[in-house]
Amino acid sequence: MKERSWSSPASRWGTKRSASSTPWGHFGADVIVDHTKGDPVEQILELTGSAGVDAAIEALGSPRTWEAAFRVTKPGGRISNVGYHGEVPEPLQIPLEPFGYGMSDKQIYAGLNQGGRERLRRIFRLMETGKVDPTPMTTHRFGFDEIERAFWMMASKEDGIIKPLIHFD
Repeated sequence: MKERSWSSPASRWGTKRSASSTPWGHFGADVIVDHTKGDPVEQILELTGSAGVDAAIEALGSPRTWEAAFRVTKPGGRISNVGYHGEVPEPLQIPLEPFGYGMSDKQIYAGLNQGGRERLRRIFRLMETGKVDPTPMTTHRFGFDEIERAFWMMASKEDGIIKPLIHFD
């Protein structure tokens, strides 16, 4: 088992279940952790013999998953933040204890990318050239006339939604 990374969206699929049968297996996951089966941090630490992972990706934009990324990353590991934290009212804090009070040599990677039209242009170009296929991550499909329902389901996480696909025809 590779002990390389943990990403919160992947935690929606199933503990110790074969990753190859999930969208995340398509992207290289070996083992999947299911947040509905217990604390993901405890599950990851159990899977790694309490060592933690080499790298964790915080992709949700939640203070809870941000702290979890620190807790599952072993000393000398990398934490990549790609989640949007702009809707959190308080400034994002580095949890000192799992950060080893600054002595654990954990590296934090973060960055901002261009949003809006330029970002969408780049994403669509990646899809058009076949470099990125978003369909393995798609859990629900909607017509354009159902877009409000799609956004509502994303906010409420109804029916296990992860990524909706909106058809414009």
